[in-house]
Amino acid sequence: MIRGRSYKLAVACAGKGRITLSIALKDTVRQTVDCDGVPFRQRITAAAAKVKIDTEGTPGATGMVAWRLDKVDE
Repeated sequence: MIRGRSYKLAVACAGKGRITLSIALKDTVRQTVDCDGVPFRQRITAAAAKVKIDTEGTPGATGMVAWRLDKVDE
Protein backbone atom coordinates (compact mmCIF):
# COMPACT_ATOMS: atom_id res chain seq x y z
CA MET A 1 0.00 0.00 0.00
CA ILE A 2 1.11 3.54 -0.63
CA ARG A 3 0.80 6.01 2.24
CA GLY A 4 -1.99 8.52 1.71
CA ARG A 5 -3.61 6.62 -1.18
CA SER A 6 -7.24 5.48 -0.99
CA TYR A 7 -8.29 1.87 -1.47
CA LYS A 8 -11.55 -0.07 -1.62
CA LEU A 9 -11.62 -3.16 0.60
CA ALA A 10 -14.21 -5.87 -0.02
CA VAL A 11 -14.55 -8.78 2.43
CA ALA A 12 -17.00 -11.67 2.08
CA CYS A 13 -17.68 -14.60 4.36
CA ALA A 14 -19.54 -17.62 3.00
CA GLY A 15 -20.89 -20.23 5.40
CA LYS A 16 -22.77 -19.98 8.68
CA GLY A 17 -22.57 -17.42 11.48
CA ARG A 18 -20.62 -14.19 11.64
CA ILE A 19 -17.06 -12.91 11.72
CA THR A 20 -15.42 -9.90 13.32
CA LEU A 21 -13.36 -7.97 10.80
CA SER A 22 -10.53 -5.77 12.12
CA ILE A 23 -8.72 -3.22 9.96
CA ALA A 24 -5.70 -1.67 11.70
CA LEU A 25 -5.27 1.86 10.39
CA LYS A 26 -4.46 4.92 12.51
CA ASP A 27 -7.34 3.68 14.68
CA THR A 28 -8.53 0.09 14.45
CA VAL A 29 -11.90 -0.34 12.72
CA ARG A 30 -13.97 -3.37 13.79
CA GLN A 31 -17.07 -4.56 11.96
CA THR A 32 -19.26 -7.64 12.36
CA VAL A 33 -19.93 -9.33 9.02
CA ASP A 34 -22.57 -12.01 8.35
CA CYS A 35 -21.37 -15.17 6.58
CA ASP A 36 -24.04 -14.86 3.90
CA GLY A 37 -21.73 -14.34 0.89
CA VAL A 38 -22.59 -10.64 0.57
CA PRO A 39 -19.43 -8.51 0.45
CA PHE A 40 -18.82 -5.86 3.08
CA ARG A 41 -17.18 -2.84 1.43
CA GLN A 42 -15.09 -0.15 3.08
CA ARG A 43 -13.04 2.70 1.63
CA ILE A 44 -9.77 3.12 3.48
CA THR A 45 -6.90 5.56 3.23
CA ALA A 46 -3.50 4.14 4.09
CA ALA A 47 -1.79 6.05 6.88
CA ALA A 48 1.18 3.68 6.61
CA ALA A 49 2.68 1.31 4.06
CA LYS A 50 1.29 -1.68 6.00
CA VAL A 51 -2.30 -2.19 7.06
CA LYS A 52 -3.26 -5.25 9.08
CA ILE A 53 -6.54 -6.92 8.10
CA ASP A 54 -7.71 -9.73 10.38
CA THR A 55 -10.85 -11.82 10.86
CA GLU A 56 -12.10 -13.94 13.71
CA GLY A 57 -15.12 -16.21 13.65
CA THR A 58 -17.75 -15.86 16.34
CA PRO A 59 -18.51 -19.04 18.33
CA GLY A 60 -20.13 -21.64 16.06
CA ALA A 61 -19.24 -19.87 12.80
CA THR A 62 -18.07 -22.04 9.90
CA GLY A 63 -17.10 -21.24 6.34
CA MET A 64 -14.46 -19.24 4.53
CA VAL A 65 -13.45 -15.61 4.13
CA ALA A 66 -12.13 -13.85 1.04
CA TRP A 67 -10.99 -10.27 0.62
CA ARG A 68 -9.92 -7.96 -2.17
CA LEU A 69 -8.15 -4.61 -2.06
CA ASP A 70 -8.37 -2.24 -5.06
CA LYS A 71 -6.76 1.17 -5.38
CA VAL A 72 -9.12 4.06 -6.01
CA ASP A 73 -8.34 6.10 -9.11
CA GLU A 74 -7.87 9.73 -8.23
